[in-house]
Amino acid sequence: MGWVMKRVVFAGWVVGVCCVWSLAASAAGSGPSEVGVRDVENIWSRAFVTGDAKALDDLLDPAYVSVSTNGVSRPKGEIIAAASRFAAEHPNTPISPLPPTSTISLKGDTAVVTHHGAQETSVDVFYYRQGHWHAWYSQHTKVTPVS
Repeated sequence: MGWVMKRVVFAGWVVGVCCVWSLAASAAGSGPSEVGVRDVENIWSRAFVTGDAKALDDLLDPAYVSVSTNGVSRPKGEIIAAASRFAAEHPNTPISPLPPTSTISLKGDTAVVTHHGAQETSVDVFYYRQGHWHAWYSQHTKVTPVS
């Protein structure tokens, strides 16, 4: 690869890193607001799909727990490990932003995000501390079809 191509590739990498830093800074600096919660949900989605253990470690509270539709609870470490496996098994998976069907309820420095899907409804509970949103708990529930 020629020196011009190497410089172009390096410049593209630098721009990408700057975009990620900018997104993280905007999510952290936006305060306890709906925009900040939406931003951190998108960062979470990107971190899970790409297996970004550092971003997940920063986002998830040390006591974070996710409860599946089967009632199985998984702590932070298992979620980070699952993200790493997902990224390895599904490279280049598109990253979906928080869908418009999700709702955000803000109460001071606490937020509850409810995701409404065809197969399940889930909630993510966040708290805002020292300029950052942190996920504390997630619950997933199967949607029962109406007869």
